[in-house]
Amino acid sequence: MATRPPPSAGVGNMDTFPPAPNQKRRGGWQQTTTWILVRAENSCPQNRRKSQSVIHLERGGGVDGCYERNFERELRENHLKEKTGIGECPIAKPFVGSQVAYDDHYEYDEDPTGEEVSDYDEEYTTPDVLPVFTSKEQHFSVEVGGDITFPCQVENQGAHVVMFKHIHPDGEHRLLFVGGMALKQTLKLTKDGNSFKLSGVRRNHAGSYVCRIETSPAIEVTHTLDVQYPAKVRRVSQEVQQVVQGSSVTLECRADGNPPAAISWSRQHGHLPSGAQSEEGLSITLGDVDRHVEGTYICTASNGLGRPSSASMTIKVKYPPEIITEQVILHTGEGDEAKLVCIVHGSPTPTVTWTRGGHAINTDRHISSHDGLHRHALTVKHVKDDDFGDYTCTATSPLGRTNSSLRLTGLPRTSRLTSSPAGGEKSSYTLTWETESYTPVIMYRLQYRKLNVSQEASSLPRQFPRAHPPARQDNRVSQTTGPWNIKLHSTGSTTGPAVAPLSSGPVQYMSHAITHLEPATDYEATVAVENKFGWSSDSQIFHFYTRKG
Repeated sequence: MATRPPPSAGVGNMDTFPPAPNQKRRGGWQQTTTWILVRAENSCPQNRRKSQSVIHLERGGGVDGCYERNFERELRENHLKEKTGIGECPIAKPFVGSQVAYDDHYEYDEDPTGEEVSDYDEEYTTPDVLPVFTSKEQHFSVEVGGDITFPCQVENQGAHVVMFKHIHPDGEHRLLFVGGMALKQTLKLTKDGNSFKLSGVRRNHAGSYVCRIETSPAIEVTHTLDVQYPAKVRRVSQEVQQVVQGSSVTLECRADGNPPAAISWSRQHGHLPSGAQSEEGLSITLGDVDRHVEGTYICTASNGLGRPSSASMTIKVKYPPEIITEQVILHTGEGDEAKLVCIVHGSPTPTVTWTRGGHAINTDRHISSHDGLHRHALTVKHVKDDDFGDYTCTATSPLGRTNSSLRLTGLPRTSRLTSSPAGGEKSSYTLTWETESYTPVIMYRLQYRKLNVSQEASSLPRQFPRAHPPARQDNRVSQTTGPWNIKLHSTGSTTGPAVAPLSSGPVQYMSHAITHLEPATDYEATVAVENKFGWSSDSQIFHFYTRKG
């Protein structure tokens, strides 16, 4: 028997496809080639016999073409078989990536006539040395838009091919690479040796990435990719909610983000009804609502990536009319302009009317106005004596009716005492006060009396507020009072110690010197003033004391 080198061209060239059986050759040779099955077609092209099968093979990273055979072939690798039937198409089970070591044996004998007789055999064997992944499984975290490299390093790879696939969190499998061939061109995935670089990571790239070699059994290394992205909040509740006073309302948000986002609640203007500046949680519930909870509430989601995401919701409360008065009693004078004001709230918006004594207001000298929000005013121009009295503002809506009374008066305001509690004299004290009157003060009434403090309490330091009674300290202060000394003085009087008034205009400053007092003694006093419309109310009780003798 003589051996010859393998042919360099022709049907039997091993650089293309294995030769057909029974092909005569000159000489003898043996060659082993590893082929990778990329796919198998089980369809029957019209230009082929039904007994033919079509196998697509890959060698060295590229698809070489179709290999057609008529005979039954057993693929020992991975125990996959392709068989030819009679009168039907052969069915090739899926074996993408399977490796086959194809051995061609050619033996040639020369007979006495010089003719060469060949004996051809073919068989498939598996490699003896199995590959091992040296890369360890890893967990990667990367922000959206970043890059990541998955290592799939192999020892004893030989002719084995590394496959690379993605398993989505929902369980979907996608084969990305077989050897050097990319099967998913749209993915920004590149291969460098046995490493795979994913660029411009997106959220749907999260999941598991598997490096796999189809040995028997197959070997794998699985990497996991956690894609992080900023929080995005969305409203669950309606953007605007209308609720009835006394009911409850819940505002709710959800957030999408990785890592999971924390949600906080705040109010666009001011604090939350609870008094807190903010609260944490997916929702916030407001109970027994009234008009004070109306407004815009903001839920904010943040997970430390990018800017926080916010959504707003507005609460509108339906409630019956409510009235707040700025001044229940308005002091003024004849000839002046006076403005009575009611602050009216309600939803639906109430209708406001003004009356006096149950009758409609004379619109000749009384003007009703509204600032477009909640402030309703009744303006009286050039006040006359018969304009003084009580006025009523009434607010009406489908949910109810309410009213409030205001008084327009020419009486003086209650006086406010302004002198210091500590007197500088042993037997006298000058009391000062101020009052507001739009007509001259014609008389004032001063009342004072002595306070008898117990011996124990007299040793305590005097820290009396100017216009308030002394506070009891551990019940040690024991005091009795004597009768009031009442002094009525006309401001025009020129006799006695009275000094009146110290200024002119609506605010008048007045004083009175009290004499014949005892040294180191506590007193209390009160003052009222009178103009032509009558007396003011008494001032708050004021405490003072004289100097020791």
